[in-house]
Amino acid sequence: MKNTPKQQKRNSENKDKSANNKTKADSNAKAEDFHKAESGSGRFPAWFYFVPVLIPIVFFILLETGLRLFNYGKDIETFVELSKNYPGMLFMNPEVPFRYFSSLKTAPSVIPDGFQKEKSDTTFRIFVLGESSTAGWPYAPNASFSRYLQRKLTLLYPQRRIEVINLGMTAVNTFTMRDILPDVLREHPDVIIFYNGHNEYYGTLGTASSESFGKSRFLVNLMLKLERFKTFQLTENIIRYFSGIFHSAAKEGADGSNETLMAKMVGESLVPYNSEAFRMGLEQFEGNMRDMLEMAKKAGVPVILGTLASNLKDQAPFVSVNAKGLPKADDVYREARECFSKGDFAKAKELFLKAKDLDALRFRAPEEINSIIEKLGREFNCPVAPVEKDFDNASPEGITGKSLMTDHLHPNLKGYRLMGQSYYSTMKNYSLLPKAGPSVSEKSVDSTLNANFPFTRLDSTVADIRLRTLLGAYPFVPRGNRNVLLENFKPRDFIDSTAQMLIERKTYWEKAHQRASEYYFRRKDYTGFKKEMNAIIEERPYNEASYGFAAEMLIKANLLNDALPYLKKLQALKPNAFSEKWLGLTALNGKKYQEALYYLEGSLQYSQDDPQVWYNLAGVYFNMQRIDDAAGALRKCLRISPNYPPARIFYSQLMSISAGGKPGK
Repeated sequence: MKNTPKQQKRNSENKDKSANNKTKADSNAKAEDFHKAESGSGRFPAWFYFVPVLIPIVFFILLETGLRLFNYGKDIETFVELSKNYPGMLFMNPEVPFRYFSSLKTAPSVIPDGFQKEKSDTTFRIFVLGESSTAGWPYAPNASFSRYLQRKLTLLYPQRRIEVINLGMTAVNTFTMRDILPDVLREHPDVIIFYNGHNEYYGTLGTASSESFGKSRFLVNLMLKLERFKTFQLTENIIRYFSGIFHSAAKEGADGSNETLMAKMVGESLVPYNSEAFRMGLEQFEGNMRDMLEMAKKAGVPVILGTLASNLKDQAPFVSVNAKGLPKADDVYREARECFSKGDFAKAKELFLKAKDLDALRFRAPEEINSIIEKLGREFNCPVAPVEKDFDNASPEGITGKSLMTDHLHPNLKGYRLMGQSYYSTMKNYSLLPKAGPSVSEKSVDSTLNANFPFTRLDSTVADIRLRTLLGAYPFVPRGNRNVLLENFKPRDFIDSTAQMLIERKTYWEKAHQRASEYYFRRKDYTGFKKEMNAIIEERPYNEASYGFAAEMLIKANLLNDALPYLKKLQALKPNAFSEKWLGLTALNGKKYQEALYYLEGSLQYSQDDPQVWYNLAGVYFNMQRIDDAAGALRKCLRISPNYPPARIFYSQLMSISAGGKPGK
């Protein structure tokens, strides 16, 4: 029977579908056979799944490598070799602050304390971590408590090399110290000292700081780890560039202001007592400190904490606020002053502490910080230097004020000396001093320290200008007010002008002191000259040029005995023709002929072109009855300088008494 047209069409469609299905099946079978042939299991090969993950990893490795090869960004390793002049010495990298102050054009400076790259067996090494009070602000580091500690230990243990490395920086807090500590532990410290806590809120990356990565402690510490990668720096710079395009006007206004760094760091300015931000600051401090103590404990390195001192009596609260259930800080401070004037000092102290804690502009650490320090000391079995208690005990009526403080929390010279003694006593009480006993009495050392404090009028003037800059600006005066204190500073003489140049960054610290030393030298004030040079040497003990300059100038002034200590230090640090020559001449003048011979012949190892060395060596030979050697030395002297009058006279006299001696032989 013949099919109808409709049936024929349907049959044709069915045949097409069947053919298509067969084609798809064949295609799927071939694909399945291909994959089976490739993997043997019917799945993609293992490497196929890793490629998407590896591509970005390889990209970032190559990018990081390229950025490092081309020296992109800042080298922010914690410790570096600063100069070929100090071989084998490490210093804190001046670029390190840019890890924490990424938006500032000029970050706080670091203290150039050097230490041996390879620690010797005789070295006793202390690292000191903290904020501006640790750095010695407003003074140069030579007035800091760490310098007091170093000078005292150096005098007590002359057989040991004492290294006290001050890592204090302005406007930082525990985030900075936690970031640096692993690098510190790798340098084999014998003791680590902390004095910190005042900056926990407004210090960079703090809970109320204008420099912040957020309020998560985990996130901030993670970001600081990433900051060491050049790729991360590149990303930050790109973000900052595009952000600057849209906020250039605001940024220009901020950069152009006359605010101090202290004022610039204030982000969320008010942190009322017991507020959420207040509690977060305490948690931030305790968490970071706990992390650091765990690190030190694991490394087996002793740690000394310190309680925090503040100006209680003479610093009114910066900002008073109305907080639920709490009195205003100003009212409490006023009541404290009244109790003090009536002689009720115990009540006054209680109220001064309360007023400080109620101050909503939190530039002074609340007492809860000291409680945390004491608690962590007990928990980790580490000593706590009683700095706060020592300050109270040394203050009138037992309440810390301007007798020991320059401002709200930075000690004055007497205060820094007291801090140094507090940490020294703690080290002594807990047997953390060098193992060998002191070589001299502590009383005589203290007397020497007081008599030879390396602090000059230039340092004092610089500190005065810094304090005027701080106390004449916010928060000590309302925002926008002129800094009358700074305007009232008028340089009276060369020293004042040099101090102003240093503050304005027209010169640097060492050069400023050298300028001052030359000023005193021109005026024949050799005591002033030596004080300035001693300040440089105390602060830069590894710079042989300072010893040489001091000795050379004193020799020019015919003060050879005054030059002798500098010559000896230069000889111990880096002997050269100059030091050997003048040590030899000094010994010759003292009729120490064997010593003179040693040094003068040593000078010839560096240079044989100095006629004065040969002339004096001839004198040594003559006094040692080595007449032929004396004549030979004089001939060499005259060969270099034929018109050297003393040598000609000496040579003629020598020939007249020399048995059979002939000139020119």
